[in-house]
Amino acid sequence: IELKANNKFFTYCRKAFGVRRFAYNWAVAKFKKDYAAHIAAMDRYNKELAEYKKSPLQSTVAPVKPKLPTWQDYKKEFNAIRLEEYPFTYEVTKYASQQAFANFGKAVSNYFENVKKRKKAKVKQNSKKRKAFFPKFKKKSYQQGKFYIGGDQVKIVTGQACSKKLENHSTKQYMNIPNFGYVQLKEKLRFNGHINGVTISQRADRIYASFSIEITDEEYLRTHKAAVQNNTAAGIDLGLKSALMLSDGISIDSPKPLKAKLRKLARLQRQLNRKQHPRAKGDKTKLSRNYIKHSRKVSKLYLSIANIREDYSQKITSILANHYEYLCMEDLNVKGMMANHKLSRAISDVGFYNIKKNLTYKMEFKHRKLQEVDRFYASSK
Repeated sequence: IELKANNKFFTYCRKAFGVRRFAYNWAVAKFKKDYAAHIAAMDRYNKELAEYKKSPLQSTVAPVKPKLPTWQDYKKEFNAIRLEEYPFTYEVTKYASQQAFANFGKAVSNYFENVKKRKKAKVKQNSKKRKAFFPKFKKKSYQQGKFYIGGDQVKIVTGQACSKKLENHSTKQYMNIPNFGYVQLKEKLRFNGHINGVTISQRADRIYASFSIEITDEEYLRTHKAAVQNNTAAGIDLGLKSALMLSDGISIDSPKPLKAKLRKLARLQRQLNRKQHPRAKGDKTKLSRNYIKHSRKVSKLYLSIANIREDYSQKITSILANHYEYLCMEDLNVKGMMANHKLSRAISDVGFYNIKKNLTYKMEFKHRKLQEVDRFYASSK
C-alpha cells in the first residue's frame, strides 16, 4: 500500500534506511575479520586433532573446536555499544538496526549453504555455476531502500482517532510510525487480523508499506472467492510476437512497456550522463545535486515500466487461473534465452519468468493443476 509521504517523512525514511545499512555493514565488517581468524583457528585445530588421535595413551586434553560468532552475538555486541558510539540509531524505530542483523544472518547461512552445494556438485572454484556469494557491504542509494517495523510498534487508526486536525479525513486510515507520528495510507487495509510486521520501502519517489497479517478462516472466506470447477484445459505457448498463445486459439499480446518508452529512457540517460558524477572506479568526483535530481527521473520511468509489466502479468495470470482448471506450459530455459543479446531485451520486456511465477502460485492457491512440459517433447505425439 502506498503511503502519502511528505518531505519530513522522506527524511525519516532516509535516516531509517541509513541506520539499517550501517548496522548491516557493521556486522559484515566484523564477520570478515572473525571469519579470517576462524579459518586460521580451524587449521590449528585440525593439526592438534591429528596429533591427539595419533597419541596412543591420549593423556593430553582433546582440542576444542573453534566456533564462529552468530548474528545474535553480533546483535548483542552492537546493542552494548550503541548508546555511546552510535546514538543516531535512536532517532528511528529500533527495528531498523535490529532486523538488519537477522538479514545478515540469512545472508551468511545462504553463503555456507551454497558452498556445500558447490562441494557436492564438485564445481570448479572459478566456475560461475552455483556461485557462492559472500555477504557484501550495502551501498547508499537515493532511489531505493527499506526497513522493517515489528507488529508491536504498528498501529492503524482512522483520522479522527489520531488528531483533531484530521476530522475532515475521518474515513482515511493512518499508520503510526515510531519516533515520527501518523502517516496516511492511500488505500484501506483489505484484511482484518493481527499485524505481525510492516516493511517500509522506497521505489523511485514513492514510499510503500507491505503488511504481514495473520487472519482467521472466517476472514479468509470473506475476502476470497471460491474457484468454480469447470473442467477446462489448455496448453500455453510463450512467444515474443504474441506473449501467450493458447491451444484453444486465443492469442494474448504483451504491452511491451520498455519498447514503448525506450526513446524517452535513452534521452534521460544521455542527460544524466552529462551531469557531474564518478566515471570510473576510484574516481573521487562527488555526485552533483543535479545528478541525484535527474537520477530520480530515470528511476521514476523505470518504475513506470516495471508497474505496467507487473500489472499485465498479474491480470492475465488471474484470468487464466480463474477460467482453466488444467494448464500445460513449456519448461523454457529463460536464463539461457537471455544469453542471446539479440533477444534478451524483447524477452525481458514480455516477462516470461514473471508470468510463469505468478501463474504457478495462483494455480496452486486455487487447487488447480499446472503441468510443465519438457521443452524437447514433440507435441505432435
